[in-house]
Amino acid sequence: MKNKIHILVSKTLITLVFQLVCLFVHAQTETLSVPVVERYVVGYNDVTKMKFINDAQLYNEGWQNLPQPQFWQKIMLLSTDSAIVSVSGTRQMLDKISVNDWNKMSETEHSMYKEKLRTSNSLKDSSSILLTIGKKDFYDYKKALPFINRSIDVFKQNGVDPWYAQAILLIESPGKVNTKSGVGANGPFQLMKAVARKEGLIVNGKIDERTNVEKSAMGAARLLRTICIPYTKRILDSAHLTYNETDLWFRLLVLHSYHAGAGNVAGVIKKINPCEGGMGLIQQVWQTTWGGFRNASQNYSQLALAAFCNFDALVMQQKDSVFLIEGDRLFKAYASCKCTPYNDCDYLGNCIRTYQSDLLAGNIPFEYFAAKVKTVQTELSGTAPDVSSYADEQFNDIGFQLLKARKMDIAYKVFKLNETSFPSSWGVYHGLGQTCLMMGQKSQALEYYRKSIILNPQNEEGRRAITQLTKK
Repeated sequence: MKNKIHILVSKTLITLVFQLVCLFVHAQTETLSVPVVERYVVGYNDVTKMKFINDAQLYNEGWQNLPQPQFWQKIMLLSTDSAIVSVSGTRQMLDKISVNDWNKMSETEHSMYKEKLRTSNSLKDSSSILLTIGKKDFYDYKKALPFINRSIDVFKQNGVDPWYAQAILLIESPGKVNTKSGVGANGPFQLMKAVARKEGLIVNGKIDERTNVEKSAMGAARLLRTICIPYTKRILDSAHLTYNETDLWFRLLVLHSYHAGAGNVAGVIKKINPCEGGMGLIQQVWQTTWGGFRNASQNYSQLALAAFCNFDALVMQQKDSVFLIEGDRLFKAYASCKCTPYNDCDYLGNCIRTYQSDLLAGNIPFEYFAAKVKTVQTELSGTAPDVSSYADEQFNDIGFQLLKARKMDIAYKVFKLNETSFPSSWGVYHGLGQTCLMMGQKSQALEYYRKSIILNPQNEEGRRAITQLTKK
């Protein structure tokens, strides 16, 4: 009887402890979490309700005004054919330059160019000037949307503030599940093999659960809960600094522990020897090196702040919706746009250009693009009496851009669509000729080039192509 009572009491205690732990974890998560907002994410063929983090603290404290996150915001939105020239460390932006123009310069010209920037901006001769190429292709937040939505719940279930989930997913490998780094990290949360295995993930020659969003989120959450957060607290306690886990500067420091390791962060804090925490401490961290904590580590929380700002601009574009297709967002807003006829024409023309960008980015298939552009053109025909030449040039331009990206199949469809609308356009046939040539269809290329010459005898590039194609 005593044994039965003992077993019953033990089971009751275990149940009670379990319930208390669950309540504690839930309470901790609710206490630490920043507001979660819900938005309808509108694609070209579906609408999905998703959850995201909205951190007003970032703006209330003025982090978005710092030069470092402002610099990275621009880099994240800049295409790879352009670059920003800035001062190392402070990230003071000095100039924007074409990568092609930079590559044409000699080393001597590079030095003269930088010296000119130092003089015109009253910088010290010792100021280090860096060129940073745009990273728009990498920071594709639209592809990260579903990952963030799925990871928020995983982090909550593991008792970790989902703010960290969104921050990491926006800067490590947005929207990508299988991207191995040079040091062996993989997955959307870029976990190392040993770390992933320690946190319960299977990683071997056949299976790599780091590429599974939920599994990777679980591993990252556990790493943060057991190592990054408690060790960051220990570092700050040792430095006798006051903090709250809800402080943005504390969260940024935890991100540094996640990226560079708590040992390196401890070395940085010891080297700084701060009197207090806050924005000033994080700014000092950005200027300090120690051990393995160097440029990439300094940039990590700068990237997080910039990513949150750019992501907020995407998520908050409408009160309740996020449009994956930018052209759809603009065209939907057209009905409420009170413009003069001239501005209507300009606005609708911008809609077409935006749909072109969506096509180039791979956000929509050609058929969707063609249908939407036809709809916009119908609206445009009522406001612009002479739209033909404008549309002709626009479609030819996107066709050539697609060729540059070696998307010949889509480029061919674009030029054929333009041929239907503008059969007298020499540029259309020139584009079709170049497309067929790139696809290895020489006889068809020759036919199209000849048509372009008939319509425009001044097409010297077409003549040269014909000469090359007819050589025996």
